[in-house]
Amino acid sequence: DAGFAVTHLYGLTETYGPAVVNEWHGEWDGLEKGQKAARKARQGVRYAALEDLTVMDPETMEATPADGETIGEIMFRGNIVMKGYLKNRKA
Repeated sequence: DAGFAVTHLYGLTETYGPAVVNEWHGEWDGLEKGQKAARKARQGVRYAALEDLTVMDPETMEATPADGETIGEIMFRGNIVMKGYLKNRKA
């Protein structure tokens, strides 16, 4: 209502900033507020420099279903991802 254009994205320092962005579709402009918010909260277009991006169960390392309910850990692979943490080889 205030006229803001919000860009929803996800990123970590380890992946050099934004890694996944919500690519807005023009046909979503006509949706009701709640439906727009639900679409705005989604992400899925990955940063071009990433080799791979997925959500996995960290215990089994199996990909989680894209059902909007299953919880997992976001896994990035590519040359923009840090190998470790500064002065913390174990990490």
